[in-house]
This record gives sequence, structure tokens and C-alpha cells, in this order.
Amino acid sequence: QANLNICKRVRTELSLQIQIASRSRHFLFQDDCATYLPSRRQTVWMASKADGAPNYNKVERRMVYLHRLAGDDVFTARDSGHRKQPLRLALLFSVYAIIAGLVVLERSQIAQLSGINEGIRSALKEHYYEYSPTRKKFDDITNKKDVREWLPTILERLRQAGTTANPYSHKLALASFNRIIPRAGVCLEASSMTLTFREVKLTEDYKRTTTKRFRDLYPKAWMAAAIHPGDDGGDAESTAPYPDWKHTPKCKTCTADQNAGYQNAGGYVAVITAGAEGSYVHFVDNSNSDGPGPNKTIHHCSSALKRSATITTQEFFASGFASPAMSSLTIEFQSYNANIQSLSKTHIFFVFNAAGALVSKQVRPRTILLDSYHHWIGFLEYAYVFFTVYYLGMELYRLFKYRSVALQDIWLYVNSCSIVGSLSCFIILNSYIPQLKDFLQSSDFEKPEEYDKLSMTFQNYIVASSFAIFTILLRLLQFLASTKSRVMLLTRTIWFSAANILVYISYISIIFIGFATFALTHFSHVSKNFMLPFLSFVSSFELFMGNLAVLDGFEAPLKVPFTWLFMFFFFFLSVQMFNAIINYSYNYTSEDMKGVFLLEAAERQRQENQWKNQSRNIGIVKTIAMLFRRKSAQSEQDASPEPGHDTSNMQTAVNVAPEMGPDMSNLDASVREKVQEYLDRDSRKSARDGIWTTVLYVVMVCCYITFLFVNTLVEQKGRLRVSMEDIIYSTAAQAQVVSADATTASLTLHDVHNLDQTVSWLTNALPAIIFDSTSTADRELSIQEGIIPPHSICIKSWNCLISGNSNFGGGPKLVRITQRRSRQILNEGYKNEATVPNFRFTGGKYNNSDTTKAQVLVNTSGFNSEISPFGDRSDAEETNLNFNLYMNSSNGIDEFCKSTEPGKGKGSFLGKGGIVCMLDANATTFNYQMNMMKSSNFFSVASASFVVELLTHNPNVGMVTHSMIKFQASPSGKVEKGVYVKSTALFGLELGIDNAGPISDRLTPGIIYIFCVAMFCVLSYRELRVEYDRRPPQDKRWLPTIYNFFTLDIFRIVDALSFGLSFYSIIIFIIWISKDAELPRKLGEDYGGMTDYVFELVSQERLYNRMSALNLLLVFVRPLRFIRENPRIMRLNMTVYQSMADVSWFIVVLLIVVFACTLLAHISFGASFTACNNLYSAFLHCYYYVLGKFDFNSLYEANPEMAILFFCPYLILVYCVFTNVFFAILDRFFISAEPPPVNLKRKLKPVFSKICRCIDWDDDFVMEDDPNAKKADGPKSRASRVEDTFMRIQNIKHGGGEMDGGNITTKAALLTDVCDGIIDERMNGVLRWSQEEAKSMIQEFRALLLMKKDAKNEDVFIKHTVMKRVQQQEAQSRSDMEEAYRQMRHATEVHELMALRDQQTLSKYIILLEKQIQTKMVEKHGLVMEVQHLRGELDNMRYSKEDLRQTGARGNDTFLEEINGQSSLADDGGDLEQEELLPETSLDANPDVRKDPNAAIEERVRDMRKLGVDEIQAV
Repeated sequence: QANLNICKRVRTELSLQIQIASRSRHFLFQDDCATYLPSRRQTVWMASKADGAPNYNKVERRMVYLHRLAGDDVFTARDSGHRKQPLRLALLFSVYAIIAGLVVLERSQIAQLSGINEGIRSALKEHYYEYSPTRKKFDDITNKKDVREWLPTILERLRQAGTTANPYSHKLALASFNRIIPRAGVCLEASSMTLTFREVKLTEDYKRTTTKRFRDLYPKAWMAAAIHPGDDGGDAESTAPYPDWKHTPKCKTCTADQNAGYQNAGGYVAVITAGAEGSYVHFVDNSNSDGPGPNKTIHHCSSALKRSATITTQEFFASGFASPAMSSLTIEFQSYNANIQSLSKTHIFFVFNAAGALVSKQVRPRTILLDSYHHWIGFLEYAYVFFTVYYLGMELYRLFKYRSVALQDIWLYVNSCSIVGSLSCFIILNSYIPQLKDFLQSSDFEKPEEYDKLSMTFQNYIVASSFAIFTILLRLLQFLASTKSRVMLLTRTIWFSAANILVYISYISIIFIGFATFALTHFSHVSKNFMLPFLSFVSSFELFMGNLAVLDGFEAPLKVPFTWLFMFFFFFLSVQMFNAIINYSYNYTSEDMKGVFLLEAAERQRQENQWKNQSRNIGIVKTIAMLFRRKSAQSEQDASPEPGHDTSNMQTAVNVAPEMGPDMSNLDASVREKVQEYLDRDSRKSARDGIWTTVLYVVMVCCYITFLFVNTLVEQKGRLRVSMEDIIYSTAAQAQVVSADATTASLTLHDVHNLDQTVSWLTNALPAIIFDSTSTADRELSIQEGIIPPHSICIKSWNCLISGNSNFGGGPKLVRITQRRSRQILNEGYKNEATVPNFRFTGGKYNNSDTTKAQVLVNTSGFNSEISPFGDRSDAEETNLNFNLYMNSSNGIDEFCKSTEPGKGKGSFLGKGGIVCMLDANATTFNYQMNMMKSSNFFSVASASFVVELLTHNPNVGMVTHSMIKFQASPSGKVEKGVYVKSTALFGLELGIDNAGPISDRLTPGIIYIFCVAMFCVLSYRELRVEYDRRPPQDKRWLPTIYNFFTLDIFRIVDALSFGLSFYSIIIFIIWISKDAELPRKLGEDYGGMTDYVFELVSQERLYNRMSALNLLLVFVRPLRFIRENPRIMRLNMTVYQSMADVSWFIVVLLIVVFACTLLAHISFGASFTACNNLYSAFLHCYYYVLGKFDFNSLYEANPEMAILFFCPYLILVYCVFTNVFFAILDRFFISAEPPPVNLKRKLKPVFSKICRCIDWDDDFVMEDDPNAKKADGPKSRASRVEDTFMRIQNIKHGGGEMDGGNITTKAALLTDVCDGIIDERMNGVLRWSQEEAKSMIQEFRALLLMKKDAKNEDVFIKHTVMKRVQQQEAQSRSDMEEAYRQMRHATEVHELMALRDQQTLSKYIILLEKQIQTKMVEKHGLVMEVQHLRGELDNMRYSKEDLRQTGARGNDTFLEEINGQSSLADDGGDLEQEELLPETSLDANPDVRKDPNAAIEERVRDMRKLGVDEIQAV
């Protein structure tokens, strides 16, 4: 019996493993350590093992027959690429992806490139070139006059940088740190810009331009619509020389001393230089080798600059350089940032068309890093190369082994692209590093063409690296799909729907082009979004995706019809078509993989049961150890015993097994799942919440909301914050702006973008906010009415500033300013000190001295990273500060500014250290201190951040407010500002009993809430205790009980989190009110300490607000627990639960795809597009595409080529495909069963049954279904449809009849014969249905007959009407037949092959047991012979030889009778009649037994082999 149980269990497990593995074409089972694979090599091995020698022909025939039986195509190679791979391969590839990402991100340094580009762009675009009558920036330029006004102001700011007019900048620098460097031929102490003018030739040929009708009005006109920068103007470009300024022709191979303008396309080229001596314009003439020589007074230092003449910039701008024929203007310059050690080249484009309108304007900076040395990235690059080569070898091996199958796999091409991209990165990088090394040590930085070569190589690396990392992350889906079947389901859905999607896109593209063409022709004259064909296409595509903003700002007669038709056809109909395609693909693929999911579920259930059985009697340490046990060890432990091994442990397991529960191995999978669910019903079912629990919860929620409302005062805080931010941002003060005439203009916080504007705002606008925000009349009126004290200073009348004394000395202080400075060191051409000398930028030696040209350009550096006011000290921050400012006051010496060290209580913001200034509450003293700070180098080019702190109190709402204004400079020179207003409501605990009423009103709801939380904690503990007591005695352990208690009910986890947050928030609240009680004591202390105290107080209250907001979210999730027993809610919950696995893996796949596109967007666009300059913002930008929010124009300006390749495919993928995959998942798992109707009496019975007894509360008029009625058949399975189709074919073949002499012979049978004489109601229904079908068919033929009579031509009628209908029916029947045939093949391939493998496995195991029985019988035979020998020896000792000869035969008979008797007793309690079971073993039946006892034993063994297992066990 033990062997039978073992056989049964092993067979079940092996059968299940084979079924699971057969789905992936790979299975293993142990038989003398042999490994079987379903391949030709395996079958040959099996034949050789069975027959002694391989018989290839026999084996191949057998495999052909087997595949034919399974329905396979024997001529098609099997694809082994879908075999399920171990998870470690996906983890290994994840390591590869991480290494590749780190290498690419570290080499590209997109964040630093973006910072430099944004600093340059901000300096050019955010600068006002006109202040009155209206302010104008770069974006306000609309005509050539604006260009003529904008360019001189840029040059003036550049000339004044680093002088007394603007001391907060390096010399000749934009945004403080971006030094404009000279080109070859210009002196190193100056800066240069190259201007390229392109003019259109004017012609009098009116036939080509204005026609004869307008010839008198316009005798001359442009020969071309426009000449864009870099284009070949051809005959339409004007080449007529100006006085002293010739047109420069284009050149393809210009030398270093030739300047042919932008992209060497020619034009009127000029070089503008600026320096201490002034600014000049040099007209370039490459053909004039005898022109004016070098002249340092006008910044011309070598013959590399060939000029025809030089004038001052004032003369140049006064002459009106932008003529009416100018079509484009390009400004080029290079800049050097010593902080980051970067070199940038900036292009500024202005393009005008023949209508005189400004077509486009753009500022496009491009940057490369000069300090690219990394001391640790090399190791990761070697690992990156190793993994790339490894996966290249894997792909080559797979391609060589599988050939045609591999070529059909889409992943082969994705992997190939990834490997090509990665190898391209290595090749480009290895060519870029030597170029950069030579560039750093020479004067090539003065040659724009050398920079262009280096920049082009770096841009190629950016493209290759972005493409490589994108495809690497996509490859991660391949490994996940080979590991997780749910991921394979999603990938197969996308691949399966790809063809249909492409076909549909091709189909609608024709109509889409028609709409785009209509929009181009009808809207181009009223909207710039449709002005060009490309713009019209992009705008129409955005409209396709739901962006209606492209239709704003214009009116057209057909705008509304166009919008309605376009949106209906594309946004509604086409999007729903995408949904239909994806839905069909997902359902089809799910049905195709349904068997795999069922087998995996059964395997998981088996592993869970096995885990429960193994971990029932082990401790927690062993349980944790088993989690990390190798799978091979576990499989060895579960394997069947080898012959001759001890089976005592297995026997024990068999004896213990009945205690674990009923054996369900022989049940069907669906039945076994239902039985297991029924057995676990008590553990999975949570206690129902009663009416009083619901009431208690409602009370708790109401008290909690009330408590938060009366203590946080969110509405009042919001109003106060808006009021303070409005006054800070909108207050304008007159400040001197950088211009030639030193004009003044109003300056607000919105206008601050650099250090110079920051200093102007602090010294002018900040005093106005503090002392002038409230008018004098309002302040005096408030003092007269006693609203505010006489010496109070208030902002907007009610927000009165809190002042305090200072340890620095002097009078009361009102404002604290904390400055943190950057380190200033000698510029030696490196960013990090670890950079080796060969990789440091020197630019060569200056005039053969020890000074490098880099130091001549910028002498100091060190500000290599941002210094946040909230962060700790870094290497970029100056630590040796020694700054103090003193002034005499009525209270003595007032040291209002001094440097402090980091540490709490040191007086600086957050205790981070820096220079701290406490400004006086007196307006006159305040302004005097500001002037001293400005004149005493408090504000300098090394200033990295400023924090201004104000404390205000509003008596109307009883709040104290901490207002902070932050200015943070970046190494690129751009200043980021921000206003942070935080308020807290005061409790007034210092008032004691006088304020007891309001305090109790604010605290009472919180006390009730905590009491309710404690009650629910007690109820949860009781449920846990009930769960613990419910478990069997051998399973009563707290750790598994707690685990099951929370994992089986998601609402218990929500409750636990909510309770934990409640107690944590209460602790924070107690700390908050304890700090609030210290307010009277803090008001009398130092102003710096008081400011720190208020900041901590509002921060503590802000933390409490955040925790409470999170807790509120959890609190409002719990009510779903009260209604989850409702049938409709239960249906929704079951939908979510059943789709959880697919939705979870869908989110994983979506995140991988979005993150891959995030890295692509970050690397491709981040350097020029601020929304993608870091991974977080780039991820948000790409994720917004899923929600339908996108911006193509910004991407196109950043990188036109990559924008075209990225925008449309990514938007279709995530917006049209992935969203519809999500909808398809929910649609498939949605439970559409109709819930029973609601019985209100039964619901109200617990409450009103004892109050109103005259009502029958138990009546129920809902019609119940007959439990004995047969359930309606659901949708037919594939096997059923195959069977039905097969039967129909057979009936057609056998019952269709054949022609024999004009007579039709048919085969028919009576209905009673077919149905065994029983015709029930269902059969009658079938008969009625068949009669109706026959009637409709007869009517159809009669209708055709009437139509035939009316037809004029019978042949035409039959050909065009009858045969057309017959062909349609034939096509439909053929389609149904082919579908049924495919279903039949699928069913045959899966089920019959699985059954065949099960029988093979069972047969092998039976043979194995037979071998074990034979071994045991041999051992028994040996023991019998030993016993007989011992008895013979005993007889020899007891008797003589004569006695032995007389008793020999009788002794053998006795011996055999004893053996037969023992067998009979063991079999049936000693009943001697059991000897009849073995009649052949009688000695009388075989006389030869007496002669040879061994022969008797052998025959006995042969007879036992013919018996059953039970009989053998008895023997």
C-alpha cells in the first residue's frame, strides 16, 4: 500500500510537471539521471537505449507519425525561442541595462549641458531691450526694427560685464560666467560675434514677380520668398557689394583663415568685437589678402581675420544694417564657462519672408564639456563592452542554430539594433576622446570649424547612446516575457495587433492627408499652426490626439464643420477602432495561452500546498532558511527513491499525509480549485461589520475631519499665502539697468534672472515691500483706531512684522539675510581636482609665458555645482569665510553682518552656515545697511544663494507666518528664485484658563477620534485572536496567523496603515503644540533664534498636514469594506482582483517602455529642452503623453530630427496602444453576472423587527432558480466546435447523396431512432426551430423564384444575383470550416500529445516498480537459500547420513509448507484456505520441485509476477 501511495503521488507530480513543461517545449524527469528533450537527438538516444543501437529511420518515422497525430506540420521547424527561461537571466540583463545607463548618463552629462544652455538662452531671451512705452524681450521681436534695437543692448551688456557698471560678472561674459571668446584673428582680451546677412536679389522682371498689373506700383520685387540660413541662395541671392563690404561667396572646403559665414554658405559676413576699448564691426573679405593689417586698438591681432574695413558699432547700427532686402540674419559666437569647464556655440536666427513678416526666430546654444575625465567610469565601460560582446555572441549562436526561426523573431532585430548602437558608442567615444585631448592643449578653441568637428562627434555619440539605451531597455521585455507568462501575453498582444494597426494607419493616412491639406489651404492665412505643410501635418496630428488648442486664436467659415468631421472620424471612430483591434488581439492571445495560465495556477497551488506541508512543524529560522534553499536541492528532496534506497522517510510522509487534508490529486483542476476554495472559506472570510461598527466609524471620521478643520485652518492659510506672494512678486522698485545711458526702470521679482538683477531687487524692492506696502494714510488710521501699535510695521495693513533683538548688537531686527558663497580658485582648466593634466583645458600658452590662454579668458573658477540653501556644504562652497560689517547706532556698535559656521543655533538659515545679516527695523537704518552691504562686497560674483526671511503675525486669523524669499545662482549664471510662505495657527496655551474654551473646542474632536481609533484597534485584535483560535492545534503560531490575517484582506492592511498614521500624527501634533507653548519665551530671545523657532514650528505643522492628508486618503478607503458584501460592489471587487495580475504586469511593461523613452528623450532633448533636463522631469514629460498632454514644438526646436522620429511613434504607442491594452484587460475580466434584486425588508429587519412586529420581515418574493434544473450551456469550447464541425462534414459526406441514373439516393434515419425513442421539450424546441429555419429558407427561394420571373434575362439574374449569394454563403462556410479545422488541430496537438506523454511516463514508472519488485524477490530468494542452508547444517549436526537420506524428501515438504503457511497467515490471519491463491506452487502439481528446491523458488517468483500488488504485499 505504501508503494501504491508513492506511485500515485509521484505520477501526479510528474504528470503536472510534464503538462506545464510541454507548453514551453521543455520537460525533465529523472530516470538514471537522463534528461529528455522533445527533439530528434532525444528520440535517437531513446532508440539507442532501448534497442542497443540507434535506428535513425525508425525513429524519424515514429516522430513523423507522432507529429501528424498531434496535428503538427512536420515540415515546419520548431521555435525553441519561447522556452521559459529562469529569472536569473532577466536579472543579469537588468544589471547590464543598469551599467549601460550609468555609462551613457555619466558620459553625456545632460543636466550640466542643459544648465549651460539654459543660462545662455536666459541671458539672451529674458533681457529687456526696451522699457517704455512697453517692455520688450526677445520673444517680442516682430520686425527688423526690433532686431536693430535688440542687438545693441546685448553688446552693451557684454561690454559692461565685469566693470563697475556690473561687478557681479566676469569680464565679457553673459549671465556672469559665460565668457564670450574671440575667434581666430581677434585679440584674446576681447570677444567676438559673427554676423551673416543673406539678402534676396531685387528684380524688375515683372513676369516672374508682380505681373504687369502691379508693375507701376512695385517696379522691383524679391526673386524668392526667403533665403533661410545655410541654404543655397542661387541666382535669387543678392551679391551686390556695399561700400567697403563685399559679399562672401560660399565655400565647401574653407581654410582656417577664411570666414564664409554660417555653415560656409556665404553672405555678407561681419565680425563684431567688444572689449575695454569699445566695440567694433569688421567687414570680412576673404579675397582681400592686402587689406588692413592687425591693429590691437580695434581688437585685430593676427592676419587670420581678413577684413576690408572696420567701423564702430554705433556707426554700424546708425546706418540701418537691416535693409529691406535682408531675408535672414544669423549671429554666431562661442562662450567658455570656467565653472563647468564647458565650451558652447550659440546660433541666433532671424528669418524674414517676402511679406516682410518675421517667419522664425530662435536661440540655439550647443555645448560640450571640456573636462570629461572620469576616474571610475572606465571600469563600467569595460563591463558594458563585455556584456555587449557576450550578448552579441548569444545572438550569433542563436542565429546559427535556429536560422529561419530566429529570422522570424522580431527580438532578433531589436537586439541587433541595440548591439549596433552600443558598439557605435564605443567607436565614437574612442574617436572623440583623442580629438578632445588635442583640442584642450591647443588654440583650436579660436577656430569655429574645429569646434564644429568636435561638437558633431559628440552629437553623434548622443544619438548613438540614446538609441542604444532605448533598445537595451526594450530588450528587457524580451527576458521578462521569457520568464513571466503574463508579460509574454502583453508582448504577444502587441505583436499580434501590430499588423492590423499598421494596416489601419495606412488606411486612415489617406483620409488624414486629405484633412491636413484642407486645413493647409483653408486655415493657412489665419493661423500660423497651418501656415506650412509640415506645420499643418503636425497640427492635424495633435488634433487627432485630442489637442484642440491648435484651433484657438482664429476664425474661419468652415472651422466648425472641419472640427466636427475630423474629431468624429479620427478622435472618436479611429480611437475606438484601435480599441477594437487591441481588444480582439488581447482576447485572442489570452484564449491561446489559457492552458498555460491554468497549468501555472495548478503548479503554484501545488507549491503552496507543498510549502504548507513542509513548514508546518518547523521554526521560523528554518522557514527563512528554506526560502533561500536552491531549487535543485528541493527537487532532489521531492524525487522518488532510487532502487535499493531506504524508504522509511517516505513511508512516514505517507502516513502523515492524511493529516494534512484530503488527497485531491486525482481531481480535475477546476474541481480541485473549488474544493480548496471551500476548505479555505473560513480563513479567507473576514468578520462582517455590524451597524454599530459603521456608526462608530462615521463618528470617528466626522471627529477627525472636524479636528483637522479647526486646527489646520487650510482656507485661511491659503488666503494668507496668496496675499503675501502677491505683494512680494508684484512690488516694483526703480533700479538702474545696464544700458549705455544708465537708465532706470521698474523691477519686480518676475524680472530677476541673474545676479545683477538679484542685487538690484534686494537693495530696492525689498525695502519697498517692508516699509511701503501699506500706505501712510491706512497706517495712521489703523494706529488711531488701535488696531496696530504705533511702532508696528505691517504689510498690507494686517500682516505685521515681528521684530526682535540680536546678539549682533544694535536695535530691533526685522529681516535676516543668509548668503552662501562659492569657492574661488585659480582657473587651471579642470572641474575636478582628480582630472589628469593631459585632460585639462589650457588653450595653449599666452605669449610664450606660463599663463595659459584659459586663464586669460577667465582667471577664476571653482563654482562647479549648485549650492542649495537647503543642502549641506559641498566642495564648491567657500568654507573660509571672514566677513563682518559694523555700524554705529544709538545702542552702540552694531555688527549686523558676520560669517557663521554650520550648526544649529548659530543664527544662519537651517544652521547651514554662511554670511548672516540682521537688518534693522528702522527704515533709514535699513537702507543705510543695504548700501553698506552693496559697497562692501557683500554682493559679489561668488554669491551662490540668498535667503531672505520675514516673520509676520496676522491678528485676524491668529496666525504667525514665516516668509522666505530664495535666490539660487547656478554655475551657468542663471538665478532661480522662489517665495515660500508658511503659516501656523497659534493655540494660545500661554493664556491658560482664559483661553480654555477655544482650546477645548479644538482638542475635543481629536480626543474622540483617538478613542475611536483605539476601539478599532481592539476590534482588530479580537479578529486576530479569533483567527488564531480558529487554527488547528499544530498550526497555532502567531507569525503565520498575523501574516494570513493581513494578506487575506486588503482592508486590514489599510486599517493598520491608517491606525499607524493616526498615532504618528498625534505624536507630531503633541510636539507641535508643545513648541507652540514656547512662543512667549522665544519672543524675548535673539531674532535669529526666534526665526529658527518659527520655521521649525511651521515645518512641524506642515509635516502634520502631510501625514493627515495621507491618513484621510486611507480613512475614506475603509468605507468600501462596509459595502463589499453588496453584489454589485462584490462584482467590481472581483473584477479588480481577477485582473490584478495582468494589470500589475501591464504597469511593469508600461513603466519599462516609458522609462526607455524617458532616457531617449532625456539624452536626445535634455540639453536644449528644460522639461527633459533630468530623469524625473523627463519621466513626467513622457508620462504626460499617456494622459494626452504633449508639446511637439519644444521638441522640434531642441532636436528636429529626433523629434520627428520620437513624437508620432511614441504617442501612438502609449496613447493609442497601451491605454487600449489596459481597457482590454478590464473588459476581459469584468464580471457581467446580473446581481440579485435588493430586498429592503431583509436589510431593515435587524433594526426595525423588534419595533414593528406587524410586518413580515422574512418574506421574499424573489423567484429562485430551480436547483435541479440543468444549467444553460455556455459558449462552446474549441473542442466542441471542432467536434460539431466534424460531425457536420461527416453528415454532408454520408447524407449528401449521389447521382445514379437521375435518381438521388439519400441515407436518413427517424428521429425516434436517433434519440432512443425519447423526444423531450428541448427536442421539440429544436424541431420548431428547424421548421422555422426551413420556412425561412423556402421563403428565400420563393423570393428568388419571383425575382427570376420578373428578370428580363435569366442568365444575368442567375449570374449576378443567385450565384453571388451562393458564393457569399460558400465563402462563409469555407471560413467557418477553416476556423474549425484550426481549432481541431490545436486541440489535437495539445491534448492528445499530453495524454501520450502521460501514458509514456506512467509506463516507465510501472517498469521501474517492476524492477524494484524483481530486486526484492531476488533478495528474498537469497534469504530462502540461506535459511535452507542453515537448516541443512543443523540437520547434519543432529542426524547421521542414513537418517538424512530417509528424511530428505520429507524435510523439503515441511520447509515449503511452512513458507506457504506463513504467507497464508500474513494474508488472512492464519486462514489456511488462502493457500488456494497459489495452486501452481503445490509440490504435487510439479514433481520436479522435489528434485530441485531452487527451481521451486524460481517458479514461485514467476507465479508472483502474475499477481496483483495487494497479493504481492500479502506474500
